[in-house]
Amino acid sequence: MSFEQAFQKVLELEGGLTLHKNTTEASETYAGIYRKAHPSWEGWQYIDRGLKPPLELVKEFYYENFYKPIEIIPNETVRDLLFEFGVNASLRTAIKLMQRVIGAKPDGVIGKETLQKLNEYLSDKTEEDFVKDYTLTRISFYTNLANKNPKRYGIYLRGWINRALKTLEEVA
Repeated sequence: MSFEQAFQKVLELEGGLTLHKNTTEASETYAGIYRKAHPSWEGWQYIDRGLKPPLELVKEFYYENFYKPIEIIPNETVRDLLFEFGVNASLRTAIKLMQRVIGAKPDGVIGKETLQKLNEYLSDKTEEDFVKDYTLTRISFYTNLANKNPKRYGIYLRGWINRALKTLEEVA
């Protein structure tokens, strides 16, 4: 899947080009971009003036912050999963979960060891195996997060699991 296709999928999962505020968050979110985490995003200037940010600003944000750092991964399926989950939980978390699945040191950095372990994993197993293993690891991550802080994250657990399963459905 190209960046454009992956971006469209993420945009759909994030609710499209809409502005909203979740009850447990300190700030608003536009197209999946959380203001508190990304206060210097140029799109907030448009929103503060009551305007809709150009789609290209949203696309550039996702490419620079979430896709470009993982372009080093040659496997598109793996890259697309990391991109989609990284937008939801942070790219560092997405990479750490991948590293756990493939048996690499979970440091959140894609280096030689991680790429080697990924290649070994994919030579022993299929992409579908990776998708299944990664999805189960992701659901476990979400469940642990909600169990540790049910007041803050419990309301999101069902949606997070559904999001992970939707991704699994699309690939399997």
